[in-house]
Amino acid sequence: MLYRYVLELLQTRRFCRLRVVGTIFDSAPGDSNLVGALRALAAILERRAAMLRLLLLVAFALVVVLFHVLLAPITALFHTHFYDRLQDAGSRWPELYLYSRADEVVLARDIERMVEARLARRVLARSVDFVSSAHVSHLRDYPTYYTSLCVDFMRNCVRC
Repeated sequence: MLYRYVLELLQTRRFCRLRVVGTIFDSAPGDSNLVGALRALAAILERRAAMLRLLLLVAFALVVVLFHVLLAPITALFHTHFYDRLQDAGSRWPELYLYSRADEVVLARDIERMVEARLARRVLARSVDFVSSAHVSHLRDYPTYYTSLCVDFMRNCVRC
């Protein structure tokens, strides 16, 4: 979500001289996914007491559903959903998407849809599915492969 705002800043007069040569996405972006958000929060709260963890998860789910039901129709009038905004972003530099089908937070199909949308906009987008690593665990599970992918991508971006 933050990346969307970085893209918008790059369009302003103050930052338009910055030259971005590529972007690497690790386990992102995901479309609205309440179950994934709950799993991420559960992982963060893992060391808390079970009752407190359950209470916080239920409270979070209720707040998200409430905001989604009440505020989504209103904000949709003047604010584009971040995932849709990223699919249609005007950036043209290469993009590398690193993800895993085993990720329970961000769904692989969300990332695959993003890659397809970016390719349709003629952006050089490449994706790598690590198949078995958990959310943002690709570097830990496959350090050599992950590093070589990132370094090769950055080298190619700088050469362009």
